[in-house]
Amino acid sequence: MRKLLYSVATLVLFACGGEDTKQKDITINVDVPQKEEERAVSARTLKELKNASKVVYTLPSPVEMADILHETKAVYDVAILNDPNAIDNYITDFKRSLNLGVYFADLSFTSMFDYPQEAMKFMGAAQAMSDELNIQGVFTDEVMMRLEENMSNKDSLMDIVASTYMDTDLYLQDNERPIVAKAILAGAWMEGLYIAVNLKTESERESLIWQKIGEQKPALINLVKMLKECEDKQFDSMIVELETLVTIFDEVKLDYKSDTNSTDEASKTTTLGTSLKVDISEDTYKKIQAKTTEIRNLLTE
Repeated sequence: MRKLLYSVATLVLFACGGEDTKQKDITINVDVPQKEEERAVSARTLKELKNASKVVYTLPSPVEMADILHETKAVYDVAILNDPNAIDNYITDFKRSLNLGVYFADLSFTSMFDYPQEAMKFMGAAQAMSDELNIQGVFTDEVMMRLEENMSNKDSLMDIVASTYMDTDLYLQDNERPIVAKAILAGAWMEGLYIAVNLKTESERESLIWQKIGEQKPALINLVKMLKECEDKQFDSMIVELETLVTIFDEVKLDYKSDTNSTDEASKTTTLGTSLKVDISEDTYKKIQAKTTEIRNLLTE
């Protein structure tokens, strides 16, 4: 089959408190001529990529999720994270893909919250899982060396994690492995939400944590949509569980309001600001916490 060339930017700016994102165009270049069978495969892959790109732009990457929650000044117990020595428990590519996403999220949080020694363990776990999935040229010796050299520099650690996540996704896109890419994304998002609902914080910041969690309602809806569009039976049980979580999130009310306009006199441009009010009760939060933890534990068992 002639190669279908495409590029999808997956690490994008996630707008906290809304679905506003910066989206880049998908560039498609197809070698010609193609046989009928080749055209059918290319068209199917193109459709999958277009569907995935719509969702990716409304889901925070593991790095972005860690950054969002770092704003709350909360702390979390590294003991709740997935065991970096559990990689031998995942024997199918589907389970490996989900948990590579989980390890990416754990790696992001340990780096962001300044646990460099733990970050090294999760980078090692992600590297091992990546090798099992035959994802080549991402977790190189150079990357591992950079990580070791920058253990005391949080910003550099986060840059390394972000670029590694992007390189992994681009490798999978270039090699037409969209199911693996989506499973990684799903695992990373679930782990990020799981960590969020288990954060420890002072009472005066509790409402801020709840707000950040409530803001994930649109992302959850889009995640379910993406997995359904995969039409892959491997996702069926996860979709059922996520739909239950969606039902709980329906109790969260999001109220978007326009703020005052700001005008840049130099460029003569006016920006309309928006704010988001999140209405989430303690009972709803506890139900989200319980269901999220249940789903996450199913992914990592």
